Amino acid sequence: MTTLPLPGSRVSQREISQAPPRRRTPGRRREVREVTLIVATALTILLVGIFNHGFLSTQNLRFMLLNSVVLSLVALGQTLVIATRGIDLSVAPVMGLTAVVTGLLAQGSGLSLPGAVGITVVLGLLLGTLNGLLVARLAIPPIITTLGTYSLYSGLVFVTSNGTQVDSVPAAYATLGNGFVAPFIPIPIAVLVLAIALLLVWFMLNHTRFGRAILAVGNNDVAAYNAGIGVTGVKVRVYALSGLLAAIAGLMFVCYTGSATVTTGTGDHVELQSIAVALIGGTAIAGGRGNVVGTVLGSLFLSVVLTALVFVHVPPIWYSAGEGLMILVTVTAGMRQNRGGNG
Repeated sequence: MTTLPLPGSRVSQREISQAPPRRRTPGRRREVREVTLIVATALTILLVGIFNHGFLSTQNLRFMLLNSVVLSLVALGQTLVIATRGIDLSVAPVMGLTAVVTGLLAQGSGLSLPGAVGITVVLGLLLGTLNGLLVARLAIPPIITTLGTYSLYSGLVFVTSNGTQVDSVPAAYATLGNGFVAPFIPIPIAVLVLAIALLLVWFMLNHTRFGRAILAVGNNDVAAYNAGIGVTGVKVRVYALSGLLAAIAGLMFVCYTGSATVTTGTGDHVELQSIAVALIGGTAIAGGRGNVVGTVLGSLFLSVVLTALVFVHVPPIWYSAGEGLMILVTVTAGMRQNRGGNG
């Protein structure tokens, strides 16, 4: 234990030099990470915009913003799962299945938007809960479980669509995906949906008993169990929330683009992107720490970077390699930071 000097006493330069370094608190680290992401995103937009003015067009800026909304919704659920020291690879086909099912019903039978929301909630919770039960009840490792359900849910997309794609949706869907809150309020409705989801998840994680239980399970599930926390129930609910948020992302995708195919979600490797932005945003791969604000900022950053690569004519085959490199760098930096904090 460090002993503080008495008032009026002198501390030698040697004692000062041998004193342990000050450590950043988790809150301070979150703030630094968020500011860094904001600055990096702004600099990317500015630098690419200088050499290509089309990058700064209102249409392109809106595209990058709305594109990040879908990824942010998926990544919010992924953040909760990673905070429990888990992983959810099935978010991509859950998103795709929801987009295809709601889109085909809207296109073929005129399914109303409230009806689509109901199907989205049920489908997302059902698929996510199945993941949670396999992980928590049967103790199957999360990466094995969700890799298996990734294939299962991807197969369901083909079965339910029968090869048919969505290419048109009712006007109400398009309004939700592309409309504004009001004519005099230039805020996209999709951004408002994300803001509500972010606020709810942030409050739950930081100001509720369930949120504290999530972080406790991620830190040490045995200690959490001994402390009276229902570890199984926490994990099941976390995967259910991940499925729900991925399903909402699927509905927002079909509302925004007006289309969906059997490769929606999986074709863009949304599962890897969601992991990448969660880690970039400050969520610890070892569990016990989650930063949902950082996750959303990371999603916006990735959306800007991927769009910038198109404008600077980088071949698309390098996009996945870039995402993988971002994951490796972020995980390595996080592990080094954790070792430094424990030293």
